[in-house]
Amino acid sequence: MVDTELLEKKDLRDKMSDRVEVLDKVKKLLLIPKLDLMTMKQVADYYSSFDKKDEDGNPAPQIIDVSTVKKCYQRNKIEIDSDGTYVKKLSDFLTGHFVPLEKSSAKSVFKVSDEIIIEVPNRGIRCFSKRAVLRIGMLLRDSDIAKEVRTQLLNTFEHSTDEQKTADIDEETSIMLEIGRANMDGDEKAYKAAVIKAFAFKNRKNEALQAKNNELATNNKALAGEALTWTTRDSVNKAVRVIAGTLNQPFGYVWKYLYDELLYHHHISLSMRGKPPVLKYLHEDEWPKLIQSLAAVCEKYGLSFDNVMKKAKLSMPKEG
Repeated sequence: MVDTELLEKKDLRDKMSDRVEVLDKVKKLLLIPKLDLMTMKQVADYYSSFDKKDEDGNPAPQIIDVSTVKKCYQRNKIEIDSDGTYVKKLSDFLTGHFVPLEKSSAKSVFKVSDEIIIEVPNRGIRCFSKRAVLRIGMLLRDSDIAKEVRTQLLNTFEHSTDEQKTADIDEETSIMLEIGRANMDGDEKAYKAAVIKAFAFKNRKNEALQAKNNELATNNKALAGEALTWTTRDSVNKAVRVIAGTLNQPFGYVWKYLYDELLYHHHISLSMRGKPPVLKYLHEDEWPKLIQSLAAVCEKYGLSFDNVMKKAKLSMPKEG
């Protein structure tokens, strides 16, 4: 894999989202003490290369502007917010842990460590968790530091994948050796125990594969617009609550995403049919399109529709 795959594939980014240790491997990460967060300015500084040199060895720093990080955040707000962003109030910095340096009618300046001085607008300041900083690195195109972060992530991912494959092979080989050794020694008890191990190993692998296949089948059915066993607003509301909770977004936002999907892809404008709650105006033959839209929202934001239904305690209809 190459680093551009992380720019293009949200599902791959989701798999990497907890590997925050990579950030410190690439460059020292300066978090605000006590808060363990970074401001947008700090994020921009992290992804800048101040010590970069040109081919002749002359200083050629690559500066990432705050506006660049802001655009990245605005374009991928839901995705980055899901990893942890917080608006910290001015009072969060007036706790005695930070040294006030300046104060004006619009902002205050604090020394939060020997290496960090930050400006905090009176209205508050948005801060990013380690996971959110990592997510931004997976999305920033024109930063050498971000590119190195992506490269290290892929190296780590491929290494861990190879380790898992090797572990599976080693376990299977060990079991086969046990069977062979017990057979040669004529140890019937050891032979039976090893065979049971082999069946358990095979069943575990088959169950994992079947679970993945079932998840994909459910997702595909929903995307194809196949009806579910539920056709009430309460059921949809349960699914919306799960999606909102997973994305760390208000319920109203997810309802808007759902209604926008219905409007732009199925030309169904429920808001034109009457006053809220507008789902009551959905026609019976339009329910498959609603489910299809809900699945499309999940896919857009990297969620498994099958997992959403399980968390909401909903289900697909039985076949046959």
